[in-house]
Amino acid sequence: MKRIYLISALLVITTLNSCKNDKKVNEKQSEKTIIEEIPTTNNNGKEKESISNNVKKFSWNNIPESTVDIGAYPYITPPKGMIIDKNESESFEFDKLELFDGNSFFVIEGKVERMSIKMEGDKEWQQYLFEKSIKEYLKNIGAKLVFDGQIPYELTQKWGANPNAIYKYMHEFYAGDVVNHPISLYLLKTSNKKIGFQVSSNSRTIGVVENKDFQQTIEKITAEAIINEINSKGFISLYINFDTGKSRIKADSYETISEITKMLKANPNLKISIEGHTDNVGDETFNMKLSKNRAKTVLMSLVDEGIEESRLKSEGFGQTKPFGDNKTEEGKAQNRRVELRKI
Repeated sequence: MKRIYLISALLVITTLNSCKNDKKVNEKQSEKTIIEEIPTTNNNGKEKESISNNVKKFSWNNIPESTVDIGAYPYITPPKGMIIDKNESESFEFDKLELFDGNSFFVIEGKVERMSIKMEGDKEWQQYLFEKSIKEYLKNIGAKLVFDGQIPYELTQKWGANPNAIYKYMHEFYAGDVVNHPISLYLLKTSNKKIGFQVSSNSRTIGVVENKDFQQTIEKITAEAIINEINSKGFISLYINFDTGKSRIKADSYETISEITKMLKANPNLKISIEGHTDNVGDETFNMKLSKNRAKTVLMSLVDEGIEESRLKSEGFGQTKPFGDNKTEEGKAQNRRVELRKI
């Protein structure tokens, strides 16, 4: 009888050990699977691709070429009964939008429209009409729908360390609220154009980007270039950087001040009027005062460099003489200028 109890006890212990070992094996297998799915880090601190990562990078080669007449930029208008809200829309000669094809994100740079759509006469928003009209139109001109739905939450959370950073990223790359709402993303390729569309019926927005190669247009401001333009046009527009809302010149613009000084010393009989201008952001009275102070700051900087004050005068015009379109960021940048005008 004792032998039977002993054998039974041994069987129980063996079974328990076997279960315990099986559990350890399963835990190790589970741990191994998790490790394979999470990107690991090598000795140089660079992430290695996970073993399970089979994401394919986007290629325009996978987008069929449309032979349909797509019309003129921006290649799409709101449906009948809807209009573009110009106060909430933006145009950029060169900017960027991000697209997502369900596998990877990719940025398209070029000419960009961010259109905010509203009903004519402030009527109730017709979401289904908007969605169906846009969908059918883009299909008819040969655009390919590459994504339709909500971008996965875990992906949008990688855009920043906190909600503010995430939304900053979103507003930089998307025309609508893609964190909280679905988005329809289209690509259109013709023989000579590559175009991306972002359509959000919830946000009531359409984003359009036409791919264009970046061209550097910044040229070094030299004393010779300044006097040549003054002689040919009677004035020159310079973009001198100041602290935001203040008249203090930023360090990166002192080289421009130096070149103006060289130009004036090389042309001792030249007298100039220094004229400040702003965009239309903020209070008009404040902008007038700001432009006068900035022009005066430039004048005093030239005096400090040895230019006789009798050869100079300063004036400010605030936002009253725009050069560019204040409805666009590019236009606003053009309006924030200092002009040197020959007296």
